[in-house]
Formats: sequence, C-alpha cells, structure tokens
Amino acid sequence: MLEVNAQINRGIMFIRLEGELTKNNFYKVAEEINYLLYKQGILVYVFNLEEVKRIDKNLLESIQNKLTEIFLKCGSVVFCGISEKLKKKLGERNNNLFYVTEEKEVFQYISI
Repeated sequence: MLEVNAQINRGIMFIRLEGELTKNNFYKVAEEINYLLYKQGILVYVFNLEEVKRIDKNLLESIQNKLTEIFLKCGSVVFCGISEKLKKKLGERNNNLFYVTEEKEVFQYISI
C-alpha cells in the first residue's frame, strides 16, 4: 500500500510517500505529477522517500520517464531520503536534480 501526501510550501510541491512503491501503485504518483505539471504549472518537486519501505526494482524506468517530463517543462526535482544506490541509478543533472538528507535543505538549493 502507498500513501501520497502533497503540500505546497513557498511555491515548491512537496510529495511525501509512505509504504511500498511498486510499478502497480506508481500510477498514483504519476497522476498527481501530471495534474500538477500540466494543469497547475508546478515546476519544482520534492519527493520525500524517507517513509518508503520498499521500492520495486522494476520501477526505475517509470521514475526516470516522469523525471524527463518534468525536466522538459523546465522543472526541477529534489529527492529526500533515498539510498546511495538509488542516487547512482537516477544519475545527475546539473541545475535540475538535487539530493538532500532532510526536506529543510531544499531551500538552500532552490528558490522561487
């Protein structure tokens, strides 16, 4: 089961996930992003994965596709609470993709 909690703070969308993130439930996150990106024009996203207990290894391609959509709209993404292993798989993008330990660090990298 996956719980998705979304909140805007200072123009930045914080999406907190809790539970198991699998290919079968990633659609919840994707739908939320699509609505915010294409209907609301939100361009900065913080994904907090601290409370995610398991990430399906087959999900990486779906996550990367969603990141590409955000980047193509000139958006930025910050990941909070992910493993070094997942960081390496997601890669790096200058000025678009950031990794932080705690959510409060986001404002050091991004301002709207």
